[in-house]
Amino acid sequence: MSLITLLLTSCGEEKEVHETEIYEIRSIGTLSTTEYTLGKIIHWNDEGEWYTYGDRKILLSCKATVKAGVNLNAIKESDIQVDGKKITIQLPPPEIVSFEMDPDLVRTEMTDVNGFRSDFSQVDKSKVLQKGEESIRKDLQKLNILDEAEQNAKIFIVDFYKNLGFEQVIVHETPKDKRNTNIDH
Repeated sequence: MSLITLLLTSCGEEKEVHETEIYEIRSIGTLSTTEYTLGKIIHWNDEGEWYTYGDRKILLSCKATVKAGVNLNAIKESDIQVDGKKITIQLPPPEIVSFEMDPDLVRTEMTDVNGFRSDFSQVDKSKVLQKGEESIRKDLQKLNILDEAEQNAKIFIVDFYKNLGFEQVIVHETPKDKRNTNIDH
């Protein structure tokens, strides 16, 4: 009977969270919480110099995979306040974690070369593709990928600390005016 009582009372005890567990979230590093795959059709009309006869047009399609998230390494001790079973965290700003354009997903859909113009070289195609990458990066700002990444990171952090035994988890976002909205990573 005393063994059952001991087991029941030990199960009812509240688990004390150690300080090392509180800051363990930093060991996760960069937390990617959002991924987008974006396609783009790039039309380029190379009219050439005034002395050239003819024109060149090309149509390329490409896809980019973009991941966004939060660098949890950036959480400082001052960003976390513990008050009993309540924890408050200042979340680092969301950022673009990776931007990849798969060369296998780049296709030349159409070329039109006339007059005395030469066909598009790989260097020419690379320059056109660079314009496509710039266009995709501009589109990212309209998609609110950083906001979505931040919301998903908040959900993860709340779950993380609730699993440690905290009853109330408050996560503060980085104010929009203090964010680095530069998508050119």
